[in-house]
Amino acid sequence: MSSTESSRSRLAVALLALSAIVALIAATALPAEAYKGQGDAVIVAAKHAKGRTLSGQGVKLLAGAGAGSQGGKLTLPIGELNPISQPSAHTFAALAFKRGKRSVSLTGINFNVAKGVLSGQLGGDPTEVFWLGAAPQVNAANGTIALGGGKLQLTAAAADALEDELGLKRALVRKNVGMVWLAAQATPTHGPVQKVTAGSLDWGFLTSWREYIYKNLGPGSVGSITTEGGATTVGEPSKPGSYFSFPASGGSYQQGLFGASDKLSLNTQGSVKFAKPGHCIVEIRFSNVVVTLGSASSIVGNLDYDIDKFNGSGCDPVPPVSLPNTEIAALGSVAPTVSGNTIAWSNVPATLAAAAATPFAPTYKAGHPLDPATISVQVEPVPVAVP
Repeated sequence: MSSTESSRSRLAVALLALSAIVALIAATALPAEAYKGQGDAVIVAAKHAKGRTLSGQGVKLLAGAGAGSQGGKLTLPIGELNPISQPSAHTFAALAFKRGKRSVSLTGINFNVAKGVLSGQLGGDPTEVFWLGAAPQVNAANGTIALGGGKLQLTAAAADALEDELGLKRALVRKNVGMVWLAAQATPTHGPVQKVTAGSLDWGFLTSWREYIYKNLGPGSVGSITTEGGATTVGEPSKPGSYFSFPASGGSYQQGLFGASDKLSLNTQGSVKFAKPGHCIVEIRFSNVVVTLGSASSIVGNLDYDIDKFNGSGCDPVPPVSLPNTEIAALGSVAPTVSGNTIAWSNVPATLAAAAATPFAPTYKAGHPLDPATISVQVEPVPVAVP
């Protein structure tokens, strides 16, 4: 073989070794999609008086920084976990293998649920250390990962490393290392912000109010309901089941994860105007309506009203009132339905807000039940992270 061929051969071997190291680091690193969490992993190391096991050769498994130790139990607090894609749980605590004056640290500990392995930095090198010996249970919706009584077994790579670092004379028996339990819960949080691209608020406000506007209670008493600026009326406004549809003009959505409520801010366009001049109601108008869903859910908009004072035979003018960005209705909570990038909340309970009650008094007061609302939006897909 020529010197050039020999150099190329050595380079190829080096590149293959580097590729293997990079692949192992990727396999043992904490996944990018990790969430804050809580819980513990508990390890109870087996004890053998003799033999080729860890404890049989005088190796102790000890708690390191951040870990607890009591009654033979090593406790590792879980700081982060991923119960959705590539399920895993991560602890910032450390362990150590010790024999006499020699010791090897285990840091960056990660429970790879999909592979069933505990990995970390063993003596500074990324290593798959233990097979977990049982299948962890994952609940992506609740954000939980649980493992009960897994029987730990050393991997071949970890056994080789420990034999070298701790100066063991006999090859390790990789079974019977100990037992492991894991119970972890992700903290309620939210997914990435997604832009609203289309949708609507469909809401009838209040059936009995619409019926009153059109009811003939004497000459000139029949009123009107009109929509403008993109808002439309679906059905006959005087009839039950009809509603106003306010099309989306923008907004944002965040999916609630692990028990958190979804967040939605939906801007709409258009207005609806109620009028019954025969009863001195010149105008009551809702416009620039915004729907907010989350910890405090509401319908907010500009409320303008011009209601004159009845003098016994007619109406005396009263200055109109303009209330921008006013809460019109408080909304209850319902679970959404999801189909692709479409999210919908149907029959959301609504009650009249105190700030909007004045023009409807005394018949309707704050807290009066209103027609339920239906909100539907289309959102941009969650962006895919590029490695």
